[in-house]
Formats: sequence, C-alpha cells, structure tokens
Amino acid sequence: MSWFVRTTALVSATAIVAYGVATTEDRTDPRWLALLVVLGLLWGVALWPALGRQVRTMDRTMVHVVAAFGIGFLLVGAQLVRVQALDRERIQSRIYSTGTEVVADPRRQALAEESRRGRILASDGTVIAETRVGEDGRPQRVYPFGPAAYLAGYYSPALYGAANLELSYDAALSGRSEARRLREWIDGILNRPTPGYDIVLTIDPELQALADRLLGGRPGAVVLLDAHTGAVLAMASAPAFDPNQLAVGTSASEQELQAARAYWESLQQSNDGRLVLRPTQGRYPPGSTFKTVTLTGALESGIATLDKVYRDEGALTVDSRVIIEQNRPDPSRVSYTLEEGYGYSLNVVFAQLGLELGASRLTEAAQRFGFGEPIPFDLPAVPSSLSTSPGYLTSAAGLAETSFGQGQLLVTPLQMALVTAAVVNDGELPAPYLVGRIQTPSGEVVEQSQPRTWRRAMSRETAAQVEQAMRWSVELGYASGAQIPGAIVGGKTGTAEVGDRPPHAWFIGFAGREEPQYVVAVVVENAGSGTEVALPIGKALLEAALRR
Repeated sequence: MSWFVRTTALVSATAIVAYGVATTEDRTDPRWLALLVVLGLLWGVALWPALGRQVRTMDRTMVHVVAAFGIGFLLVGAQLVRVQALDRERIQSRIYSTGTEVVADPRRQALAEESRRGRILASDGTVIAETRVGEDGRPQRVYPFGPAAYLAGYYSPALYGAANLELSYDAALSGRSEARRLREWIDGILNRPTPGYDIVLTIDPELQALADRLLGGRPGAVVLLDAHTGAVLAMASAPAFDPNQLAVGTSASEQELQAARAYWESLQQSNDGRLVLRPTQGRYPPGSTFKTVTLTGALESGIATLDKVYRDEGALTVDSRVIIEQNRPDPSRVSYTLEEGYGYSLNVVFAQLGLELGASRLTEAAQRFGFGEPIPFDLPAVPSSLSTSPGYLTSAAGLAETSFGQGQLLVTPLQMALVTAAVVNDGELPAPYLVGRIQTPSGEVVEQSQPRTWRRAMSRETAAQVEQAMRWSVELGYASGAQIPGAIVGGKTGTAEVGDRPPHAWFIGFAGREEPQYVVAVVVENAGSGTEVALPIGKALLEAALRR
C-alpha cells in the first residue's frame, strides 16, 4: 500500500480522535460509536503490516492476527480515554428520575458532600445557603436567610435533586469551573475532593427582606433592578417554600427522609404554587402597565405624539365588544392628549391607539422588548406572550383589548421590570443578572459578571418621551402616590382583570436623585387596585434603594 494512502488514512484517523476529544455530549455518542468503526478501518489501512511474498503463510497470518488485535485494543483504549478521562463529569452528573425522587451517582454525591459544597451569599456576605457539619459529623445543607432561601432553591441529593440556583450553578457549587478545568480534572482522576466555589449574588439583603416583608405572604412577586446594569437588588416571591425541609443528603436518617417526603407531598397537594418562582416563572395579564409597550410602539412608529388628542366619551364599541371607560378624571370632559391618556390610564384612548398601530406594529414593539423569547438570566425565565390563540390580534376587539393590557397577554414581573429599565436606559434592555461573581472559599474571584445589553427596544428619542409620560403619571396622574420628595420618579399602575376573581394589582416604576437609578415591578395576585396595593410596595422599595 502506498505511502500516500497510509498517510491520508492516518491524518483522517487523527481528525476522528480530535473530534472524540472535542465533543463529549449525549447527542454525539451514537455518532462517535459509528466513527469508531471508521477509525478502526483507517488505522487498519495506516498500520496494516506490509509483508513480502517471502514470508511464510503461517507467519503472515499470525502477524495479521496480532495487528488486528492491536488495532482493536487501540479502539478500546480510545473509547476508555474518552469515557473515563474526558467524559467523566457528564456521565457522573447524570440524574435519573423515578417519578417523584431522583437517583444519581452515590459516589459522586458522597464526594461532593465530603468536599463541602460552596456557599450562596448575598452581596454583603450574608449567608443564604451553606453546608454545615453537625455534631454527628454529617454534612447538612442549610438556608439561614429565609427572605432569599427560595432563590437558592434546594439541594436534596438523596431525594429530589436540586432547584433554582442550586441547580443552575451546581457545577460551580460543586467545585467545577471552566477557568480551573485542569486542576479539577486532575482532582477527579485522583478521586481527590475539590472544594466547592461560593457564588455571590447581587441581592441586597435589606432590600430583599423588605420586599419579602411588604408582600407579607400574599401571592405575588417583586423585582428591583439597577436600571443601567440589570443587577437584581431584590427578587421576592410569595408564598414560598422552606428549602431546609427538603435538604437531605445521602447520609440522612430514615426519619429525616420521611419528614422531607411528607413536606414535599404537602407542597404538591397545595394549590398556592409555592415551588413556582413567580418573578421569572409566574405569567400574569399585565393590565395597564402594558400601555407602556403600546405607547412605545406608537411613538417609535410615528403614528402619534404625546400631545395628540383622542376622544373618550366613556365607552367605545369595537366589533361587538363594548369597552367601558372607568378611569376618566372628569366625566364631563371628552378630549385627552395621549400623555394624559397614559397618566389617567384611559382604556378607550389606548384601544384607539392600538387600532391605529395595528397588529403587526404592536407585535414588533413587544418583540423588541423581548416578548416571545426567554430572558437571558441566571434562573430559567419563561417568555412573555401577546396572545395564546393564533390570529387573536387579527380581530379588532382582540387588538383593542391587548393594547390596554388585557386580552390574552401574559407577562412575567421580570419582563415588566426590563420594560421599565429600557425606558430609563436610553431604549436599551440590560441583560439582568443575579450572580455577581464566583469565588473560592478564601475569596479569590474565579468569574466576575459584567453588565451587558440584551437588546434595543426603542430609540433614545422615544425612550425620553416614554420616560416623560411615566413621570407625568406620577406628578399629575393616577400614580401620584409614588412621589418621593427630592427624587425623580416615574411609574404606571395596573389593575388586571382575571375573570370572576378580583384583579391583579400591578405597579412598575423608576426613581433616582439626578437621574433614574432603580426600577421596580410589583404584582400582587387578586389583590384589587394597583394604585392602592402594588404602588405602595413599589414606592417603599424605591425609597429604600435610594437610601442605600
């Protein structure tokens, strides 16, 4: 066989080996096994001994058998190296579900507990989650800071796996980081415990505790962000669960396991959604807070200006749907500027605005804010949506209702906080983040989060006009209760109808001394008026943030 053919086969075989090194994922396994067959053929071409005719037939047969076995051993060696050295982490981290509980590699779990899982800390070092060793010498995961414990989630290797930050940052908490992959790889090969990394959140514990206290256990959510960086300063969800009752390790006693199972069963049977992290996973009709998006679309497209006048006589018939106006400040007055329509939350005005804007441009405006896409975040965030039925916006009534925040709209509190942030951030949505940095137990920074922009929702000019409308709403409109002496404040209330039940109370707003610094979104489920219920919560948080 020619030198060229052997060299080509050897180069091709090397490329296949490189592919096996670079790709160690579940979806590549079948492809890799097929390539192993090709690899064997290529090695056979490249390494097959060339024997002259003078070699006896028996000797030639023995040499060929040895060569075949040698190539076979090479293939087995390649697979073992890939599985044991390169793909070890993925295979060991597999978690299998039995329906209600999880089964994982007990050796890996024991090693993780032995090596001390990393802590979850607030921005000032307040411990949200840590592993403690009891008097009996057994490690136990504990969550001492209740107002943020549900953000940490739970770590229950013996029963239920992990959730929230414990799941999203399991690799770092277990001592695995791309920045220190070589050291961790050597530790793993030597079966040597690797200390877990600490993750430090952007959460301010005082603001978090205040948000939790203001909700007072009422179903709802609060999100407080730095307006320009997207750092989460508070993210409250109620009602919540106690992760301490689910955190059972592999060395837990039968009594502890039974207690955890009983608590889990109670969570499953309750109808209050305690396991749902409402700021990122709860989806609600936004009510009049969505008028901010409709206003943005109208100003950006040029179909309206803040001083454009609309007629509102108290009712508007769209197809067979009669929209009743309940928010006019003066029943004898029938003409309002768009700015007044926003500040007084006039549904008839925004129904007309939405019909002028049209389904296509309203959809584009919402999509620029990220509707329909998962928000890039440290925790799973469900997308917000304009409608649940295809073609809903093609009907005039559906379009009109959506334009003032009803219809089939579903949004997350985090989404509405980002809408507000875009208004005061020159039209750009910051990418929100909850984890500020990852560090070693001694405090050495391994990874540092950097503020970044997610997308542009509107032009600077449009953002300035929407900010003006939100400030008018607080200075002269129905959100006047949000005024803070000495501060620039803007906001929008919402009272979202939800069938026969009491409406959801909403408030979105911003505040700052010389310029907007913080944004907030508040929703309280079935609590009634946004002005009376959600606004005071938002105002208290903005005031507290300004005092930081």
